[in-house]
Amino acid sequence: MINKRDFLKGGATAIVASTGTTAAMARVRPSLGSQAGLASWQAHVGQRFEVDGHPVTLQAVRRVPSPQAGEQFSLSFAGPLPPGLGDALHTLALQGGAAQTLYLARTPLGLRADFCHLQS
Repeated sequence: MINKRDFLKGGATAIVASTGTTAAMARVRPSLGSQAGLASWQAHVGQRFEVDGHPVTLQAVRRVPSPQAGEQFSLSFAGPLPPGLGDALHTLALQGGAAQTLYLARTPLGLRADFCHLQS
């Protein structure tokens, strides 16, 4: 059985030991996927992605106001795109990361993806 004094001593040691790893962990960007939220995508602004093999950069993540409970936002990607790449399901991959399928809409500046994560 552990007493309160030993528990507190062990906890303090764990806190001190983990202090050095906190800064390193803060530099690790969260993983992305269909359930990734606004903050996860914001951490990737400026990162290079590929859409069906064509390089694009995540330029902006914008919150979309809504009366619904939840999180709605849009992603804006910029980069040179071939004329045939239009509104459709496309494979989006973070360079060196996992790929996912998203519906991307062509815009005058590149591509846009919209997310709606409603809460029940």
